[in-house]
Amino acid sequence: MGNRSRALVIALGIFFVGVAALAKFYAYPTLAVAPADQVAHTVSAGPDATIFSVADLAEKSPVELEARRTVRGDVVAAERISKALNRKVVVFDTAVVTDDSPDYKFPDDASNTEDAPLSFVQERVVLDAHTGEAVRLNPTDPNDKSGEYITTTLKPEDRLRPDPASPFFKGHEGLVLKFPFGTEKKTYNFWDTSTRKAFPIQYKREAVLNGLKVYVFEQEVPKQDIPLAKPLLVPGKLVDEPGKDSAEVQRSYQNTRTLWIEPITGAIIKGEEKQLATLDYNGEPKVTATRVTIAYDDATVKKNVDGAREDGREEGGYKDKAAQLNLIGFWVPLVSLIVGLLLLGLVVALSVLRSSARRAAA
Repeated sequence: MGNRSRALVIALGIFFVGVAALAKFYAYPTLAVAPADQVAHTVSAGPDATIFSVADLAEKSPVELEARRTVRGDVVAAERISKALNRKVVVFDTAVVTDDSPDYKFPDDASNTEDAPLSFVQERVVLDAHTGEAVRLNPTDPNDKSGEYITTTLKPEDRLRPDPASPFFKGHEGLVLKFPFGTEKKTYNFWDTSTRKAFPIQYKREAVLNGLKVYVFEQEVPKQDIPLAKPLLVPGKLVDEPGKDSAEVQRSYQNTRTLWIEPITGAIIKGEEKQLATLDYNGEPKVTATRVTIAYDDATVKKNVDGAREDGREEGGYKDKAAQLNLIGFWVPLVSLIVGLLLLGLVVALSVLRSSARRAAA
């Protein structure tokens, strides 16, 4: 090998090693972030549910429940908070509407409480763009400028801001809407909106959904009382107290949550919850408020795997996104490094052979 050929091979070897380093330490970290402008919709179905009908003052079953979640990114807020914290974050506004009417729509008149959905929760959450962990600007300052809140009405004045001393909302914690890029087979903490706390969620097994490999995680939210802003009163006959016009009850809640996670992107491909909420009197459950097993419908799971257009935007498609990210984060660095080292090794080997041949000739 001549000097020019050797120099070319060395240059190519250095080039491929550089490509490996660039892909691993620059391209992958740049791409492995949650998009700040993300918009996502999911639909969950809960057949054969039991609910408490306020209108009838009785349990109602079977009921077909449907929960629709909308997630929308706030790009301006994400940029502002990222700059303030000197770390990459995303800001998402979420709303979950649950009702026994498919495609429920809010009435035009907000004061029309009779047509309100069975359940409504709206939240704003700030997440680390890489890990999916909830972020606070200042965990001890309830007046921080993140805009974080949670509410169960459409009235802005009802929004609860984070308050470390509050029994109702101390602030988001743990994973909320996604898992980390490069999800591991371990236990994480995952947010539960009903209790407004994070609980451990454990890795259980691998599975395949629509041809996509996923990790399955399970979370047990133990039975506990839900803090109430004011006493919850029901007719005495509902709690076996027919002699009382009203009796004060406590709402309790428990849940078994299962999540199917695409591990490269950390995206939730499917979610299922087995919820039980009761109205307890003197420490005993007397009325079933909600009993339901509710899970993403087939169309949502398919969209999350293969992708689909909704409201003019592409959503889901995590099979392709995971493949692209795996290519940049694993295969390109690996193959480039191997090629680069082989080329540099070839130059070294040929140099050693030439030196050996010269010594033998002498």
